[in-house]
Amino acid sequence: MRVTRRYLIQALTPTMLVLLVVLVFPTLYVVQLAFQKKRLTSLAPAQWVGLDNFTALLSDGRFWSALWHSALFSGISLAVSIPIGCLLGALMARKLPGTAFLRTVMILPMVVTPLVIGALFRFILNSGGLADHLLQQVGLPSIAFLASSTLALPTVAFVDAWQWIPFVALVVLAGLESIPKEPLEAARVDGAGPVREFFHIVLPQLRPLLAVVVLVRLMDSFREFDKIFIMTAGGPGTSSETLPIYLWRYAFNYYEVGYAAAVGLVMLVLISLMSTVLVKRFRAVEGVGR
Repeated sequence: MRVTRRYLIQALTPTMLVLLVVLVFPTLYVVQLAFQKKRLTSLAPAQWVGLDNFTALLSDGRFWSALWHSALFSGISLAVSIPIGCLLGALMARKLPGTAFLRTVMILPMVVTPLVIGALFRFILNSGGLADHLLQQVGLPSIAFLASSTLALPTVAFVDAWQWIPFVALVVLAGLESIPKEPLEAARVDGAGPVREFFHIVLPQLRPLLAVVVLVRLMDSFREFDKIFIMTAGGPGTSSETLPIYLWRYAFNYYEVGYAAAVGLVMLVLISLMSTVLVKRFRAVEGVGR
């Protein structure tokens, strides 16, 4: 059957229209709004202010604090989820007893919505919650996981890592099961130990998958909103206020949607830059490896 250009246009038009409505138009509107002064509570038309929103943003210490909190949140989440996920994936690849059941159970945190995860751990970690009760049962003092300005952000980051450890583990497991057995058997015949086998044979073949995992987790954790909002709402004070929480407050608490759009645009640029640097770094390492 010959596919004509007219048929392709007719087939792709509905999809392109949906993309225009749900992706292109909103993005262009946000970009336009970032250069305007607009309040949700005002009926006055938006006023074009050029780069004023970005100038105010860059001179706001609270923005830089939120940026640091976002970087710290992503760093803790990745530092916990990637190594533990790789370890679990390696253990499941050995097909120990109970690994089939473990695979099924591990999927559960991934399919539960972040709002439910946040509400569950807020119940567990809040003052007077389940964690406090268990600590008291063993004679330990209660810990203000979510009420402490020092512990609130790392606590939410650990919860985020807990939810996405299964994702890392399952990807690593799939990568390990796709590795050819012949090089591993040859290395064992030559006397290579498990550590040498991992770093010289397994890791180089897993590197593309790990780069994708790090990239996905970096973008996802940097824009995380749900769990932080449910568990701490950026508090106490602004001690766990990340860029998404900062944006939300300016848009829906202070009603400065033009300024909030500028924050969103800066977040988009930062995520794009981090992704580009990570991909280029991976390609450079691949080139050296080859």
